[in-house]
Amino acid sequence: MLIDAISLLLGLAGIIAGRVAVTRWAAQKWLRDPHAYWFTGLITLAPAWLIAFVTLLPTSPGARPQLTSGGLWILSASAALIGTITTDARVRSAESGRQLEPVTLWGLGVLGFIPAWVLAMIGHALG
Repeated sequence: MLIDAISLLLGLAGIIAGRVAVTRWAAQKWLRDPHAYWFTGLITLAPAWLIAFVTLLPTSPGARPQLTSGGLWILSASAALIGTITTDARVRSAESGRQLEPVTLWGLGVLGFIPAWVLAMIGHALG
């Protein structure tokens, strides 16, 4: 239960800090690369996801993970990769056409990690 609370607090703090940072950077207009805003969105939830993700691993060396937590560990890692790849593709497609707002790019980064974080939290709750 403590891990869930820590992960949720880190996720909330990351979202607030990331949104504030992106809003300030956009107002100053010193970041021109859209990937900088997108990457900021990705790393917004990365610590919260990592805490829940690592707790799905077995605590002793050589021990096999439980079926539920092991499966959700793999699904969470896959969701993180798929979310990163698909949101990056969206950012790249926006580069060739209409420019997206910095907050939208940041939101795409956050959206890329939300499914992975949710799966890791479910795995932790069930494990």
